[in-house]
Amino acid sequence: PLSAHTSLGVGGRADLVRIRHPRRLPELVAFLAQHGAAWRFLGGGTNLLVTDADLEDVVLQLARDSGELEFRDNRVQVPAAANLGTTVMECGKRNLGGMEGLIGVPGTVGGAVWMNAGSYGTAMGDVVRAVTVYHGSSGKFAELPAEKVRFEYRHTGFAPDDILLSASLDLPERPYAAILERIKQCNQKRRACQPINEKSAGCIFKNPPGYSTGKMIDELGMKGTRVGGAVISERHANFIVNRYGATAVDIFKLMDLIRERVLKAYGVELQLEVVVWKN
Repeated sequence: PLSAHTSLGVGGRADLVRIRHPRRLPELVAFLAQHGAAWRFLGGGTNLLVTDADLEDVVLQLARDSGELEFRDNRVQVPAAANLGTTVMECGKRNLGGMEGLIGVPGTVGGAVWMNAGSYGTAMGDVVRAVTVYHGSSGKFAELPAEKVRFEYRHTGFAPDDILLSASLDLPERPYAAILERIKQCNQKRRACQPINEKSAGCIFKNPPGYSTGKMIDELGMKGTRVGGAVISERHANFIVNRYGATAVDIFKLMDLIRERVLKAYGVELQLEVVVWKN
């Protein structure tokens, strides 16, 4: 059940293969192709909404112990499956900053790079120097410099069948005490305005240019609106929380309602930040 592998706690069943040795990916992908099985890649599942129906595709996921952080001066090589918050702290202990704003963003480093996650003035693309990927289409591994990734607002230029294996980060030197203070400030802000103790997938919609999606939803008086087990968070209106055993259908209906209300009131068509999986 993918509901056990997503932070929203919804999703049907799928065949899931954990990859401990990334270099065996060509063998695995070739095997799936021989058997006519399509595949998708799952990161930490924290920015993902999966349909209630069982998935036809095989799901691939890197094992959490598929690599360790490697430090050299102010650069660090980080496995894609590494936890983002743990990585921020481990770098901080070595007086390497630049990622403090990302401390409370859930999920993996790979997922943060893939969507160019950002928070409190920090975006993942600001510190990425290069990435190592496996191209599912060609069956080849490649190292891409940051400029080839094309980091944009909550978007990158990766192909759908690219699997991100690791990232090389270039981090500025900062005193550990200063890094800890900044982390403390960001954590306090996040606890004050986000439902960190409930099941969610972070912000559901992107912020349109010149607008705050959360503010628009709030101004429409939609905080606390419920469909089935899904609720628009009272803390942050751009968060949908699974409070009462929601299904994916509940969340989709609530998302549609938000889109309709915002379009009618502001003339703005909201774009998804959360990734949606359907057959």
